[in-house]
Amino acid sequence: MIVIVATIFVSSFSIIPPFPTTNQRIANAQTTPARTSPATTVPTAPLTSAASSTNKIFYLFTAEHQGVNQTKLGIPLDTFSPDTLEVNTGGNVTIHFYNLDLTYNHTFTIGAPYNADKIVAPGQNATFKFKAAEEGIYRFYCRLHLPTMEGQLIVLLPPVVEKTATATVTK
Repeated sequence: MIVIVATIFVSSFSIIPPFPTTNQRIANAQTTPARTSPATTVPTAPLTSAASSTNKIFYLFTAEHQGVNQTKLGIPLDTFSPDTLEVNTGGNVTIHFYNLDLTYNHTFTIGAPYNADKIVAPGQNATFKFKAAEEGIYRFYCRLHLPTMEGQLIVLLPPVVEKTATATVTK
């Protein structure tokens, strides 16, 4: 039996220098002299809280869970798609609800403070408009196909952005 042992020397080189480690970057920053120039005050546009009066348009559709035995389960297969809608308080909301079911009526129903309830015939649609009043989670549903056909409207407080008057820039 003959055993051949070969030694391979691998030499690597890099055209691009390796990325410096955090410690190397800190050391470089500490030893690199800072360039100095007069400070300049640049006015910036004041930032305020995000606008609460936005327009949100949703397209809401009827849908069905496929491959589920409705007779065996004893519940309807119907759902909303999407089933979660998110808006900011003060926003103007428009929901275009499309009943894609060609056999059955469906409703879009939501309680206070929006109080909408409309039967939409097969293949038809309806539009609902309102202003998102208060922060909270509001349930919407189809009165004819509970418990599966329901969703939620989530009304959030608008994000707050801090105000800044001026910024100092050093060149």
